[in-house]
Amino acid sequence: MTLDGIVKVTNRGMITIPANLRKKFGLKDGDQVIVIEDEGMLRIVPVESIESLQNRSLTTKEMMEILKRSREEELELEEK
Repeated sequence: MTLDGIVKVTNRGMITIPANLRKKFGLKDGDQVIVIEDEGMLRIVPVESIESLQNRSLTTKEMMEILKRSREEELELEEK
């Protein structure tokens, strides 16, 4: 694990993901992420759009598996 920066939480509960991490993970304005509590830590997981998956030339089966995992993570987050 590396420390890539310290961010502040605003009074509205927002944070800014550091530019180097946005670039590294291809995050841009309007993209979605999932925030997961994992053993006392917060994890921020990018959610890939269908268009992004299509651009990677994945098979339908591969695309459906990635979407299924994303949905499972969303449901897990909603249950907490």
